[in-house]
Amino acid sequence: MGSTIRLNLTTILEATGELQRFLDLGAASLQAKGALSEEASEALIFGLADELEDHLRAMRDRQGSAGISDLKAWTRAWIDERQGALAEGFRPQRDRG
Repeated sequence: MGSTIRLNLTTILEATGELQRFLDLGAASLQAKGALSEEASEALIFGLADELEDHLRAMRDRQGSAGISDLKAWTRAWIDERQGALAEGFRPQRDRG
């Protein structure tokens, strides 16, 4: 039986220097959704945190172990991907003809 370590997302975000970027992603996600209730806003933010935690766990499981540099790279890539998806949603539709 392998040992499991529970990921503490806040600690990971602080240690990797990605906390502010995650918070910015959350703020941009809330802005993209428009006016939400407090419950819906919390659900959105906690959903992002759950997605990131699942991503980090999957990457660690795939690799077998993870150092801080791995966590930083995986976190940065995940945030970049989500920010890119948000940016796509903000782009105005233009004719390409």
